[in-house]
Amino acid sequence: MNVAEPVSALFPGASGRIVTALARHRRAGGAHLTLAELARSSSVVASQLEAVLFRLGLLGLLEPRARGEDIRIATGHLVWEALDGLLDLGPALRERVRARALRDLDPAPRYLGISGAVADGTATGPSDTLHLTVTAPASVPDGWVGDLEELVRGLASDLGNIVTYDVTHDVPHDGPDGPDAERAPGTVTVLDAER
Repeated sequence: MNVAEPVSALFPGASGRIVTALARHRRAGGAHLTLAELARSSSVVASQLEAVLFRLGLLGLLEPRARGEDIRIATGHLVWEALDGLLDLGPALRERVRARALRDLDPAPRYLGISGAVADGTATGPSDTLHLTVTAPASVPDGWVGDLEELVRGLASDLGNIVTYDVTHDVPHDGPDGPDAERAPGTVTVLDAER
């Protein structure tokens, strides 16, 4: 999965880049922009913009406009709100990993952190990885590691990326420099039973 540019990955070419630029502009609080600004932020030449803008206007995503006029985003349109979640998949990813771990692992791990290109939002394709750092429960029942491997396979299917893991026996704890200071660099805590 392309986490860095998911809209462009789903809708390749000029359309995806234009929708991404418009969605980011709206998310930053903008409702109005010029054709030149949109061409620059989407890396699409001005001559390609009009056809895409016309289609977006027909869908109600843009306010009515004449060819060559500045663009006014219909900021309250439901589709823009849906695209907000697609622009930043991080919260959904963290919740998916957490929910699946709590559902699939009994007992739950004492700690679960994620790292890698998928976790930090830079993944651009299926060969980019999500790495799980898992601290096993104090008592590991038979089959728990098999359940963990099934969780990893399920997440790989959910994401379309490679998912790897390692199991530790000690919970990485907060260091003198604050929360997560002793955890591996770039690791985001998803579940910590000791906090």
